[in-house]
Amino acid sequence: MTLVRELTPTHDKYSHVIKAVNRAWMAFADQSDAAADELYRYVTECLGQADWMHEREAQAAYQLLYAFHANHLRFPGANEHLRHGLRQQSSSILSLILYLVPYSTQTLFKVPVKPHNGVGADAIGMLLDMYSYHTGLCKDDDLRADAAHMLPLLVRANPQIGDGLTLCLLRGHPERADIICQLIELYLDVSERERMFGMFYHTMRELLDNDGGSFVYEELDKITARLAVSSATWTSDRLDTFAEHAFFYRLRNDDDRRLLLSKSAKARRLARMIIDSGHSATHIDTLRSLYHALGDAKPVAPQLESARQFEDLNFKLLVIQKLMYDQETLLPRFDVEEFIREYTGREIMIKEEGYDVIPEVLRYFEALVIPPQLLAQVEELSFDPSAAIYCQVFPCWDGECDTFDVASVRDIGLLPNLKRMSYMPDRFVERHATTLRQRGIEIG
Repeated sequence: MTLVRELTPTHDKYSHVIKAVNRAWMAFADQSDAAADELYRYVTECLGQADWMHEREAQAAYQLLYAFHANHLRFPGANEHLRHGLRQQSSSILSLILYLVPYSTQTLFKVPVKPHNGVGADAIGMLLDMYSYHTGLCKDDDLRADAAHMLPLLVRANPQIGDGLTLCLLRGHPERADIICQLIELYLDVSERERMFGMFYHTMRELLDNDGGSFVYEELDKITARLAVSSATWTSDRLDTFAEHAFFYRLRNDDDRRLLLSKSAKARRLARMIIDSGHSATHIDTLRSLYHALGDAKPVAPQLESARQFEDLNFKLLVIQKLMYDQETLLPRFDVEEFIREYTGREIMIKEEGYDVIPEVLRYFEALVIPPQLLAQVEELSFDPSAAIYCQVFPCWDGECDTFDVASVRDIGLLPNLKRMSYMPDRFVERHATTLRQRGIEIG
């Protein structure tokens, strides 16, 4: 503890020393809840008793906090005892954050670690990070909510407080939609320069991110309903700034905007709220034109001609892997994220649905016709659970189940030059080895 408080970040061995200290702290905290509680209590008492208006004390407190806040955990929530320590000392940490709020833009320490610049907001940010790094991935929503509840207050004091990790503290908050709206309105009242850092761009990027991993998008209908009321008093410039960052920041071009509006009812409702405002400005007018050009047509899944070229789709996937991803002769190379972006039949939320086979992707490969001249190029097939083809059909497949096991060898007649099938599952070898060897195909 004394070492990290006295060792300034300019020391040439600073990062090595901090990592060594972290390992010692983790070894200590790993012993028991009581040990972690003692570690946490000591750190929070040192931070709470420091005179942050005194440059030397503030520098020492900052260095202690910097060393402790992330603790070089293997991943957030990796240490169950630290979770206990945070829970015991959370009220003291939140009190310290409140104490530091008036000094969030004031330089408190002269020797920060990059990218910090020495203001109180740096210390506040690290204290907030502890609610991410020292809590469980699927636990401690109440602790994170306690910290997240303070976000509007913090942004009022300094719009540059926080980042994407800070925003994630809201994930389990019961009033997260309301707080997000408060944050958006606060950010719209500050200058573009003040919005450059902090949570604004993270919030607006997540607003229309419909890949299934954004809790902000989950709340979009509630956000739209609230903003529909509050935006009645907005100026054209303020609404246009909101429209710009909602629809023109993350979405790369008009084509992306059309695709999203064509399949996302939530995005259409937000767009309708903006264009029905009666305001006219650059981004509002562009969005209005895009919206009206789409009309009221509902999403329709593209019709794929089904030509049953293979009897066993899993066998076909082996062939596609060989030709499309290994030899790169079957083109265009399929990319699931690009397919989902362009697919307008429905919203496919890959981060949510990727823990199973995505039906539309499977139907695409089922309907894909492989030219005979390419089939004749296949001399060897092998089964690899990490193959690219399986990540397209089942993005989060762990390779542990039999989802892609080949059941039949009737399709080998489509591959006139097939000579070997390697690394096939034991069940496949036991069932089909004799048949394949009779056809002159080596099996292994």
